[in-house]
Amino acid sequence: MSDVLAGALTLLLATNKTAVLNSALEERAGISVPVVATNDPVEADFQALLRLDDQVGEQVERWLDALPDGAEVGAELKARIDARQEEVRRRYLSFMERNPKHARSVVAYGSFLGDIGDEFAMVDQWEKARSMDPSNPAVWNNLAGHYAHRGPIEKAFPYFEKAIELKPTEAQYWHSLGTVTYLFRRDSEKYYGVDEQGVFKKAFEFYAKATALRPLDFKLASDVAQTWYGVKPAPATNEVARKAAELAVIESGLSAWTNVMRLASLDEEREGVRLHLARWQIKAGRWAEARTHLDAVTNAVHSVVKFRLERTWREKQGLPPAPVPAPLPAPSPATAPANGPGASPGGNAAADPAEKP
Repeated sequence: MSDVLAGALTLLLATNKTAVLNSALEERAGISVPVVATNDPVEADFQALLRLDDQVGEQVERWLDALPDGAEVGAELKARIDARQEEVRRRYLSFMERNPKHARSVVAYGSFLGDIGDEFAMVDQWEKARSMDPSNPAVWNNLAGHYAHRGPIEKAFPYFEKAIELKPTEAQYWHSLGTVTYLFRRDSEKYYGVDEQGVFKKAFEFYAKATALRPLDFKLASDVAQTWYGVKPAPATNEVARKAAELAVIESGLSAWTNVMRLASLDEEREGVRLHLARWQIKAGRWAEARTHLDAVTNAVHSVVKFRLERTWREKQGLPPAPVPAPLPAPSPATAPANGPGASPGGNAAADPAEKP
């Protein structure tokens, strides 16, 4: 599961179980699910089906997590997994047979198929759901994410745009469209009829929409700031203009990471941001400012990146290399920084989990 889906859901006891489940779905997928009256037997059956899907998925994850590192799934465990997933499959097929116009169940079934690795069948179900209910933004978003990863990429742009048209208040849609625009630049140039600088402008317009909707979201702001590493300065016809274009990118990168710093709530987050700020100050040749940020980083989890940046800081000034520090234990995946200065620009927004209906 992705970070957005990480963590077990706590379904507290409540009279309105549909409302509780919908709150859980909103927390997991970042979407708002309308509360439907619990006295609707079809809806109650559907919500029970979603709970079963979630429960089986979590059970399978627990079984796999319990395997020793490097161990393969044995025949017995595979049979147990197959049996539980087949139970969910049968429940979906039975529900859809009884309720052939229930588009949200088709979306959910497609998500289930994707979870168990049947990607082609997943897309077929989502396209079917899109035809059944073209007013559902979640299915347009799910399909856009798929086409962004698997192609044809040309379909990702209009599908994300349709999701936004149907739900312009969903920040993740804007973020995903910005990321696809930024990463697939040649395709974006063709789709929007602009040059590379126009693609950058478009992407950041989309990112601005996302951050305006979620102005306090540290991860979103970090993802957007990360993209500045891949932005090329505007073409210039002389040396003065070239330097001015380079400085414009540097200042934009610094501004983006300064905004991220304001949103950081943990010391480890703040130190990680300081590494980014140091890197941009090094690009600008502002050695004292970069040194100040580097000196403020003391957490061992950042030691490797800090050492590399310090080496660059010294090389750029023609200073002798610093002594190599003693090796430290590698940080665990749970503590390793997700957005270090060496990370790929743009994050992986288009890979965010498929929404459930």
